[in-house]
Amino acid sequence: MSGERREQPDQEISIKRRGHELFIDETAPSTGPSKPFAEFLRETPAAPIPAGVKAGLWAISIVAALLFAAALWRLVNRPAPRPSAPRSAPRKARPRATAPKKADAADHVPPPIARFPTPTDQEILR
Repeated sequence: MSGERREQPDQEISIKRRGHELFIDETAPSTGPSKPFAEFLRETPAAPIPAGVKAGLWAISIVAALLFAAALWRLVNRPAPRPSAPRSAPRKARPRATAPKKADAADHVPPPIARFPTPTDQEILR
């Protein structure tokens, strides 16, 4: 046991060193910009958005604003729930599938499961 405890720091150092060798690339370039931002601005020409794209963006924004306004209006002006009045003459009744009553459920016994013996020395036909 004492020998295992003594070797653990050496193992940890070895693991850390191998991990450093495997996962940290010292030849990787720096992540900083290679040119200052002002130089990028000078090199990039200012091109206006084409008229068709601009019109499409305006149309989409107007549709989105109208949908948002409609959603807010519906939220504020919710229709009041109608009181349910008793019906004088019910319409043609449709047969409903109802859940079995407790008495029916207790009387209902599921059919037995057929169990066949497994073939022991017989080949399975394919």
